[in-house]
Amino acid sequence: MPRPSNSRAPQRPKAEPVASVKREATTRKLDAVLAAAAALIAEKGFEATSMRDVAGALNVSLAGLYHYFKSKEDLLYQIQYKTFASLLAAQEEASALPGTPEERLRRLVVGHLAFFASHPAELKVCTYEIESLTGDHYHTTEGLRRRYYRLMSHVLAELMGEATDIGGESRASRHAALYVFGMLNWIFMWYDPARHGAVAEIGDEMIDLVLHGVRGSAAARRPPKRRP
Repeated sequence: MPRPSNSRAPQRPKAEPVASVKREATTRKLDAVLAAAAALIAEKGFEATSMRDVAGALNVSLAGLYHYFKSKEDLLYQIQYKTFASLLAAQEEASALPGTPEERLRRLVVGHLAFFASHPAELKVCTYEIESLTGDHYHTTEGLRRRYYRLMSHVLAELMGEATDIGGESRASRHAALYVFGMLNWIFMWYDPARHGAVAEIGDEMIDLVLHGVRGSAAARRPPKRRP
């Protein structure tokens, strides 16, 4: 009888569990469905878009679409929740990095614009259609929006020299946050990278406007006068 060998046979790498592979494939498919549905809703509006329209655009059956969503509002909710949750997570990470309040504000503004550049339809739907959600769908999504607002407001309060740990926000920092979001949320109405440049450039211009105002920004960009 041959002696058993002391050397062990090389182990084959373990295959990834089938369930995990299926979950990843399902997640990718769901992301593709949400992106396509967001593009359609951004173009036609939520009320004018039917589930049959979405199914047709995706070339899937209506029954297959209802496998992922309970209703048309559930579809809208999942678009908005995924968009706000992804944006908020990225912005909280950017805000947590070390730096001055001005540097952190710049990161938030440019980060928002960069997210918009890759998700224009989703952010347009989030801006226009928040009131189309009802009940828990609305309150959950609104909670994410408020967290994002407080993140921006906190940085602006620091920039304005306010004590952010006591007393909450002031009227000035609250309004400043709303003004900044006003610029950010409506960029899809006019922004064209071919005409207006990269989002980092737009972000710098917005920051200059916030920090220095119209006259200050213009003076900062004006070349110095030559002495006679």
